[in-house]
Amino acid sequence: MADSRDSQPWNRRGFLSLGAVSALVSWGLAGRASAHNLPPGQFGAPAYDKALGRNEGYRAVFQSPNIESSTLIENQLEHLLPLQVKNWLNAFQFSYKVRPDELHVVVATYASANLLTYGDVLWKQYRLGEKYNVIDPTTGAPAVRNLFWPSRVAAGGSTDPDNPKGVYHDAGIEALQKRGVMFLT
Repeated sequence: MADSRDSQPWNRRGFLSLGAVSALVSWGLAGRASAHNLPPGQFGAPAYDKALGRNEGYRAVFQSPNIESSTLIENQLEHLLPLQVKNWLNAFQFSYKVRPDELHVVVATYASANLLTYGDVLWKQYRLGEKYNVIDPTTGAPAVRNLFWPSRVAAGGSTDPDNPKGVYHDAGIEALQKRGVMFLT
């Protein structure tokens, strides 16, 4: 006897579309931009291939499965994944003298690391900080907002790569998106 779940097999595109819908819904609830700029139904389309299928420049894919890979740096909770992305971008741009427009980065989160891309509304409504033991260093209580999203540097911050408080040392997801990093959830 066949299992009823076998009557509608999942294919890769269907699975990715489901994940995209989940990401877009979660971002839409927070009133922020989506994790990427392609609506469901356009995956595999020329726009998606153009975004991810570049032949020029340097490409990198980063991934993380869990939110627990976080550390406190100067009273700011940082996740190791955005820190690695920031370091990769800076190494190529400043050590290897690669133009920023030649650096193409895709970040894929899954499992609890998806929380990195969820908006504040979801963090508060579902008490994600409490559930995943993410403590807000400013309150000492479980986080009720996404501590990993916001830029750590004010608009017009220093562009000196040697300034540790400048824009090139900002590992906030918002800042990395401004540098062209695409986050997939």
